[in-house]
Amino acid sequence: MGRKARLFYAVDVLIGLAFILSAATGLAFLLMGSGGYHGGRNPEFRTALLGLERSAWSDLHTWASVAMIVGVGLHLLLHWKWILHTTVRILRPARA
Repeated sequence: MGRKARLFYAVDVLIGLAFILSAATGLAFLLMGSGGYHGGRNPEFRTALLGLERSAWSDLHTWASVAMIVGVGLHLLLHWKWILHTTVRILRPARA
């Protein structure tokens, strides 16, 4: 496998793992109930799941999402020539 293929693979693995972590932490928020302090009127505010407090889940979610954004940005940058050429080929009028 060439260097370029290894780089593409590494970027795609980063995107995939970041997506899985972001999705899992998003589901954790759904399982923990509603968030927010609400002036002390929300008994579920300090809810923990799997031993992690809501703030830890939030940090994991945020950083996994940032990693996914960076990965998708790199993916687009690495494939920019292909994206342009394919777009031009699709939008070019058919020759009669």
